[in-house]
Amino acid sequence: MGRSHRASKEGLKKLDQAFKIKGKTQDYLAGAVGCTRQTVGKLFAGRPLEKRLFQALCHELNLDWGDIAELESEEDPPGLRNMNTLEKADQILRWQESLSSVAEKPNFKSSKKTYIIITVDGDIENFLNNTEAREAVLMATKSLSGDMSIRTERIEEGSIKITFSGSPQGLKKLEELYNSSNLTEIEGMSIQSVQLFTEEEYKHHLVEEIKVDGARSKNLSDAELSNVDLRGADLRGADLSCADLRNANLENANLENADLNCADLSSTNLSNANLKGVSLHDAIIDGKTKIDDKWHEVWKILNQETFSADLRGANLSRANLSRANLIEANLSRANLIKANLSRANLIKANLSRANLLGADLLGADLIEANLNRANLLGADLLGADLRGADLLGADL
Repeated sequence: MGRSHRASKEGLKKLDQAFKIKGKTQDYLAGAVGCTRQTVGKLFAGRPLEKRLFQALCHELNLDWGDIAELESEEDPPGLRNMNTLEKADQILRWQESLSSVAEKPNFKSSKKTYIIITVDGDIENFLNNTEAREAVLMATKSLSGDMSIRTERIEEGSIKITFSGSPQGLKKLEELYNSSNLTEIEGMSIQSVQLFTEEEYKHHLVEEIKVDGARSKNLSDAELSNVDLRGADLRGADLSCADLRNANLENANLENADLNCADLSSTNLSNANLKGVSLHDAIIDGKTKIDDKWHEVWKILNQETFSADLRGANLSRANLSRANLIEANLSRANLIKANLSRANLIKANLSRANLLGADLLGADLIEANLNRANLLGADLLGADLRGADLLGADL
């Protein structure tokens, strides 16, 4: 299992219900567990979260995280946790009957993780937008393999390339069915190829794919990429949320607009990496992480106490500071050209003479902020709260 949890379909319903009962805001939840509002939003969107934060948020909502998380089960089909004894027995019987055409159920006690990539014909956009189709394919792979722990890791172009993780025995069974021509389609979609990987082989496969084709906008959420060499790699817009990048070499890599929320960057080399627009909420950085001063400052703003922070003259151009807490911060003469300050808390912040050319201030809280002589040309102020703000001499 990776270093994150995500809510299951049923878990999301329980989260929504508990949130309504709690009667608090997402900002409150974020403050209660020491994370960002953006991270709380990811919980309710069913995206991966670091296990510690996932469990803490569930606890704050008076929920058992085990009932919310989409877990890899070794025994029961999905949904059995909430069934009574008779319902569970009936469901297990149905599940076993569905496996009658498959070999005896393997023993799935191995802790090793295996991956399989099944490429099928079809329109990827339609598939991504069809939740029922995706769930049907997942259940079909579980039934055919006899492995109810299988989960979908990522879906990519080519035509539709679906990566599953599961037990070695279960995924090996799928490969054997395909090689013996007993598995030629899945849910009406013709299978083009089936590739089976051990955990290390899959890691190597990912790295080589990134080096050759780049990973622009690629879904690498929760990926295990520790100790890899990706110097100079094109990772623009890649989803690396909760990815394990410990001790990885990303020197000179292009990570513009990538999502590194909750990623583990301990001892990672990010020297000279392009981190424009990168989201670093809840990312882990330690004393051995090599990161340029500018981006280390951005990380600190997002993840450490910043009340009344002294950021006079700071170079924060193109930094992703969305939802940052900058209340009463001194940002006079700061370079915030094309910075993302959407929904940031800038109450009573000093932005006098700051350069906010083309900055995104969508929904930002600028109550009583000092914008005296600030350059706001081309800035997006839609929904920004400017009550009591000093705009004397500001260039709008």
